[in-house]
Amino acid sequence: MEVWFEVKKKDIIDLVEKRKDCFPWGEHPDEKYRCLVFWKDGKVMMTVDEFYEADAQAYSCCRFYTDFICRTIEEYRNLSEEVFASKAYSAWCSGVR
Repeated sequence: MEVWFEVKKKDIIDLVEKRKDCFPWGEHPDEKYRCLVFWKDGKVMMTVDEFYEADAQAYSCCRFYTDFICRTIEEYRNLSEEVFASKAYSAWCSGVR
């Protein structure tokens, strides 16, 4: 299994940068985390911190820091800040292990 995979820019829903000043990130309020939210295999996925712009057409994402967050774009847009932060933290923790 490849560690890195490609996400086409046309499949990107959001590129988010947030401060770690809310639960569960609350211990690091001066730091930020970055999330690439994208459509893959019929669901909304998120990669936290471990991604980069590979070229003009795509991003490369680390599989270990990537997780499912919801089934539809509408469901994603309705996530509360708390739920979003929790899902991002969970994806980041999975990658660190």
